[in-house]
Amino acid sequence: MSVLYLVRHGQASFGTDDYDRLSDLGKEQSRITGRFLAAQGIEPDRIVHGEMLRQRQTAEGLLEGMGLSMDAHVDSGWNEYAAWELTGVLDDVDPRAKHDSKIFQGELERGAARWASGEHDEDYRETYKQFTSRVERALDDAVAAMGSGQSTIVVSSAGAIAWTAARLIGGDFDQWMAFNRVTINTGITKIITGQSGTSLISFNDHGHQDPKNATYR
Repeated sequence: MSVLYLVRHGQASFGTDDYDRLSDLGKEQSRITGRFLAAQGIEPDRIVHGEMLRQRQTAEGLLEGMGLSMDAHVDSGWNEYAAWELTGVLDDVDPRAKHDSKIFQGELERGAARWASGEHDEDYRETYKQFTSRVERALDDAVAAMGSGQSTIVVSSAGAIAWTAARLIGGDFDQWMAFNRVTINTGITKIITGQSGTSLISFNDHGHQDPKNATYR
């Protein structure tokens, strides 16, 4: 049996001119998560992250917290979907969404439903089907790269992790959105793979973070 740990990136810089970077809290969340994983006796054979800066910075924080020095593998399949593109094509977006995360979440879900409908694919650089397909490919590649008894840590984002979890339980768009909505920064999702297949064991475990520092964006 092999184990895959999916870790969502730490808190990013929502409401600033550059969302794709960790806040100071996000960096500390990453180090805390690394220390937690080390305390559980987890010694990954590989660490993988997407191309996004917030994902790479989180991987660096994890390694620092775990006291490890190893090269990370980059797989663009773990990149997040373009959230601002999903809301950007809407005609009547609430202007407060740029700085209010709760309002943004509502607009994002509205935009995601339009995206997933498949009726407006020409409006997006990446369609919903292309997004889900590349995430599934990234999962399959991560599983295939592990030998028996090995473990891998993957640092990704809420949408990609949520789709992975939804896929493994046979879920659809509604299940994906339900998972996406509640994914915590540096939440840990555990997947096992072996002769019986690949299975979701736990989703979004974030007990290693102080509740007052739990963040969603």
